[in-house]
Amino acid sequence: MRLSARRQHQLAGLVFGVVIWSLFARWTGPTLPRPVVLGSATVELYRSGALVDALAETLLRVMFGYGLAIVIAFPVGAVMGLSSFLNIFIGTYVTALFVTSVASLLPFLILVAGTDINFYTAVVFLFAVFHMILIVRAGVATVEQGIRDAGYVFGATGWRAYRYILLPAALPHVVAALRIGYNRAVKGAVVAELWIYAGIGELLHSYQRFSQTPEVLAVVLHVMLLAVFGVRLLRVIERRYTGWREVSV
Repeated sequence: MRLSARRQHQLAGLVFGVVIWSLFARWTGPTLPRPVVLGSATVELYRSGALVDALAETLLRVMFGYGLAIVIAFPVGAVMGLSSFLNIFIGTYVTALFVTSVASLLPFLILVAGTDINFYTAVVFLFAVFHMILIVRAGVATVEQGIRDAGYVFGATGWRAYRYILLPAALPHVVAALRIGYNRAVKGAVVAELWIYAGIGELLHSYQRFSQTPEVLAVVLHVMLLAVFGVRLLRVIERRYTGWREVSV
């Protein structure tokens, strides 16, 4: 079966990256493991089950915080996009928290939420929600007034206007918010686990302590894959439902 031009370019880029990696690993010595050594370490991690268990644990924490971010971001972003008063009133707090480093809040969150699932959910939520709110707000604010008026004429008010008019019209921004929010959520989960020594964070600390560079790099690459696969899935959904409109986010 003939590969598409896009797949050929991706494969060529992958081969090029592996070659450069191998040459650089040979030049740096044991500091950077060669691809073969990394592959052996990855196989051993799968055999032990440590990597799979840690990834499942991390993904569960991502889903808790990410799900909460979706529930909050969509209605808040929508009302900010619809009302100039609420945009200013709520936007002051959203913007302030958007530019605040979530990592600087972790000691406070540990004191408030402890070190159980509440802490992970709060960190993932804070990493994702403000980016999502601002993107949804932009999407709703750009819906043409004529489209809104047409919906009102046919009785679409309140929740019905949001469900049948605003959400479909702002769908490209909504999917973009989901995509960016998921990426941020994965980052938040890993940062939280690095602080509490759990899941992926516990593995990284353990292997780093004993200078097990191949294992550390294998875990990091799997975190990247976890984020990439989620974003790719959302992009498939984006192309499926927003192919009629160019995404501007």
